[in-house]
Amino acid sequence: MQESPTLNRTPRRCARLTGALYALVVLYATATPALAAPTLDELMADFAFSKEDVQKVRNGELVNTAAAATSDRELAVVMVFLVKTPLEKLVAFLDEDSSFRNDPHVQSAAEIRGQGTLEDFTSIVLQPGGDQEAQHYLSAVPGDTLNLSAAEIAAFRALNNVGGAGQPKVEEAVRRTLLGRYQSYRSQGLAGMPPYARSKDKQSKPADDLRRATEAAKNVKKYIPAFYDVLMNYPQGKPAGFKERFFCIRYAMDGRPNFVLRHRFAMPFEDAYVAIDRDFYVSHDYNDTQAVAALLPAADGTLVLYLNRTTTDQLGGFGASAKQAIGESMMAKQIRGIFDKARAGLAGQ
Repeated sequence: MQESPTLNRTPRRCARLTGALYALVVLYATATPALAAPTLDELMADFAFSKEDVQKVRNGELVNTAAAATSDRELAVVMVFLVKTPLEKLVAFLDEDSSFRNDPHVQSAAEIRGQGTLEDFTSIVLQPGGDQEAQHYLSAVPGDTLNLSAAEIAAFRALNNVGGAGQPKVEEAVRRTLLGRYQSYRSQGLAGMPPYARSKDKQSKPADDLRRATEAAKNVKKYIPAFYDVLMNYPQGKPAGFKERFFCIRYAMDGRPNFVLRHRFAMPFEDAYVAIDRDFYVSHDYNDTQAVAALLPAADGTLVLYLNRTTTDQLGGFGASAKQAIGESMMAKQIRGIFDKARAGLAGQ
């Protein structure tokens, strides 16, 4: 079967979201009372891994499988592997935010604090391909060239009525859009995520994608119900030990800039740690992602269970199951490469 160019790009873009090994657990906090941390056997059984897979992990191998997708537009990959670094040392290493420095596609990454200001988004520029990207915004219409709401499309098109609406004006408008989406999500959570306009009568709702991804996180609900409640109801009910950070990231892929708003939060329980990276706004190519990482101390290092659920409108429709299978296989291969390099680097720490 020949892979479509669109599908061929999707997993590569999703793979850059897999900074979990580097970054999902940087929110180190003091231990919080919770249910007993699951064993490796229990966690892997929950994802239908075989006993042979469990033994492979104990032998130092990385194993992966596809999780049940929550829609025909979702790629869902689960991985389990051993990092031969003690959990405390691993957390200290990851606390340096090396995820951004180690991703060659990241052009800039800025942390957003508090209510946020436009100053937090000064690194957001329309590069590469500035002139063409500015025209994408100035001529925005419902579709998948850009992920914008109907109101955002109208605001960008209105710039054409302002004299000298070139790249600087568009960049300023993009920063205002990102700040508005950040503030709306931070104050309202999933309810504060405007949908993406796809056509006159069709929308994509990333908030619904993330709700489904959260509902599918049965293990989080099973072992750490308080953390699950935050996933579903943020910003309500933050438990003791909960910590969070926000980032605005500019990627460069295929000659276009892509802007991502990321919410990172974590909470330790017992001797283990669980953390989430949630991309609640993406300017194009995919809709959203939610990646969960659980870290368990082991006799000779730290065991990592990682689940990535990424939704894209480039999937779905005719042949959806075949496209998903290809996409998940490609994404798993690229994530495996990232994690193998990371484990090799950590071995020298």
